Amino acid sequence: MQNQFGRRGIAAVAVAIFVLACHGRLSPSDAAAPASSAPKYIFLFLVDGGGITHMEITRQYNRVVHNEGLIITDSIMKEGTLGLLATDPANSLSTDSAAAATALASGCKAKLGMLGMCADGTVPTTAMEIAKEKGMRIGLVTNGTVYDASPAAFLCQVPSRRQYAAILNCYLEKQPDLLLGGGRNQFVAKGQAESRVGDEIDLTAAFVNKGYAKVETKTELEQVRGGRVLGLFSPADMSFEIDRDTRTEPALYEMTQAAIRLLHANDQRGFFLFIENENVDTAAHQSDIAAVVRDFREFDRAVGLAYDFYKKYPRDTLIIVTSDHETGGIGFTLALKDLTSTKGANQAAGTTEDLKKIHSIPISLKKVAEILGPRPTGAAVDAVMKEYFKGFTLAPEFKEAILKQQPISRTLFTDATMNALGMMIANNTQAYWLTSTHTNQPVFVAALGEGSERFRGYQDNSDLGKNLKAILENIKKPAH
Repeated sequence: MQNQFGRRGIAAVAVAIFVLACHGRLSPSDAAAPASSAPKYIFLFLVDGGGITHMEITRQYNRVVHNEGLIITDSIMKEGTLGLLATDPANSLSTDSAAAATALASGCKAKLGMLGMCADGTVPTTAMEIAKEKGMRIGLVTNGTVYDASPAAFLCQVPSRRQYAAILNCYLEKQPDLLLGGGRNQFVAKGQAESRVGDEIDLTAAFVNKGYAKVETKTELEQVRGGRVLGLFSPADMSFEIDRDTRTEPALYEMTQAAIRLLHANDQRGFFLFIENENVDTAAHQSDIAAVVRDFREFDRAVGLAYDFYKKYPRDTLIIVTSDHETGGIGFTLALKDLTSTKGANQAAGTTEDLKKIHSIPISLKKVAEILGPRPTGAAVDAVMKEYFKGFTLAPEFKEAILKQQPISRTLFTDATMNALGMMIANNTQAYWLTSTHTNQPVFVAALGEGSERFRGYQDNSDLGKNLKAILENIKKPAH
């Protein structure tokens, strides 16, 4: 099938390009260098599922489509330090978000699915718990669900990432100053609209009783002032940036903006703010390059807010930008136009025009799949191609996969409609997917500010957690 072309060497090329970009700065000995002093403000940005090629495609897209740079590459990486992180968990070669986030938050290897618990059975203290103990204000921001693995790992220790009630009870107990994202369905009691729980407990009311202000819209977030804030903007995951209703649902940029305002107001001992873009991972699982670049671009805009904050407080601020793992094995490549010949005249490489074609796609593949439904017809497929993919051609084998709802390969299987449409886009732009799940590719870590030298070099993801905790341990505990 045509989707097999263009995959060879994607992972190797991605890593090679990234290492060259480091200009020889990947020195393992530098990674253990102690910070000169402890920062007062810590930003940890996590682009879930975002690999080196996701970032590079977004950088190229920004340049071609918007005539803009990328804050992560142009400012954080150039002015700060740059490294790579191995992402394997304790019991596999490729990770899930729970094991990866545990390593980043607690500094130890974990097994797949386990959250905040080390593979050897120990229950570590997380970096954010240390920050709270030191008197810092703490906040979790995500456009996924607030109880998802990545944010939860920074405060909670539970045997399984699927134990959502335990995670939310952990939040109630440890009381982060700020909790923003999706996932309203696990807060409302049984029988209420949107509820996905089986008990009568109204967790929203429980948080309000703890002193939290509850907000559910972009306007309410803009208007809230001070104190603890619980923001739940969607029943489940928040919308992809490509689909978001800009009137009612805040963007990651806007949630980050509000988080900085709220945590910095009247603060005396600083803050630790975790900001995640979960949508890059979700879109990559769905083979959706158009949604990936829109959300990675939005993630970069949020990083820009921290960079502006750093310029005001350069001696007090640490910014870390990284990922938990790579999803999809995406990359532009040289591919055959069809299977009739392997000669040069039948080969095509990605160009800047292909970035413009990706930009022309107006909605996510998830939305297209919802339009088509579980039993799509040929006429319906033709209609969505005409409406949403102008200038694109759907190969017969991909149309057949959509109609029969069959996986198109052993590695592209998460959703027949979305994966087939993703490979249709690949055939038309030369941006090919290796898989619809996670890979073992190393991920980047860029750091700027106080303590940033600790994150230079090739390290394990658990080393990031260890270094982050070491930085926080240097902060003096407030007197009681």
